[in-house]
Amino acid sequence: MATYLDYLISPKPIRIVDLKLERSKLRIQNLTVLQYGHLPGRTLKHREAPCGHWAFTYIVKGKGSFRVHGEAEQRIDAGCLFWEWPGAEFTFGPDGKDGWDEYYITFEGGRIREWLDAQIIVPGMVMRVGSDRSFIRKIETIGDLVDSGIPDNADRAALMLESLIYEFSVTDANRRSAHFSGKQPEFIIQVLEDIAGSLYEPWDERQLWVRNHISRSTLRRLVLQNTGYPLNEYVNRLKISEARKLLRLTGLQIKEISQMLGYPDPAYFSRLFKKYTGVSAMTYRSKMKQG
Repeated sequence: MATYLDYLISPKPIRIVDLKLERSKLRIQNLTVLQYGHLPGRTLKHREAPCGHWAFTYIVKGKGSFRVHGEAEQRIDAGCLFWEWPGAEFTFGPDGKDGWDEYYITFEGGRIREWLDAQIIVPGMVMRVGSDRSFIRKIETIGDLVDSGIPDNADRAALMLESLIYEFSVTDANRRSAHFSGKQPEFIIQVLEDIAGSLYEPWDERQLWVRNHISRSTLRRLVLQNTGYPLNEYVNRLKISEARKLLRLTGLQIKEISQMLGYPDPAYFSRLFKKYTGVSAMTYRSKMKQG
């Protein structure tokens, strides 16, 4: 596998390998490795640039940051992995002049949709899989297979990529579970406070789990175990409780309160209000005034 120098990227030799075959020659059509890269000592920062394909970047040395356009910055260090995907802009790179060492693989195919549905990939969430030589060996083997220019090897690279991404997901989930079990009370409070602080926004479950660096299933499990309510019901109960306060303390119209709490459909808000309080919002306000 050839190396070359590009001082705009790194002062060290880098390796980048592109797929050398037409996809029609491959037997596995639902997943294709398009490019492999190893950038030791990378100093170049990637600033608010889009990505044309799915990719992961695995950091094996150094530290820095990662941000999807419009979302909060996340810190990165050795053993972290992050995703890029079409339609979003990304800013990431190392701190200082020492740079970081990264491996990346770019890929495409219908298989990705299944990974997303199964939360094997969670866009925007940094995975913490640790610095593991076995991961590096597999990534480098994928690069070698793609570099060979042999169709069967390109298919082998796709199968190895799927196995690798699954291992990333399992390793990250196990590390997070161990972390949460040691700091469970503080972490649960953090998550519940985050939910309570988002009442005046349209409900976005994905933003919540990404901000707290957990999976959707972990978020739902934590809320159910610690509140007794499924996540969506818990959020709705909090919002209706806030609506009761606004009805008591302000002169805002019911439609205005509905919109403030992230319910663009006032009729839906009214049904929820009656479901959780037993009376309509108008009746509730009237009773409060009489009291």
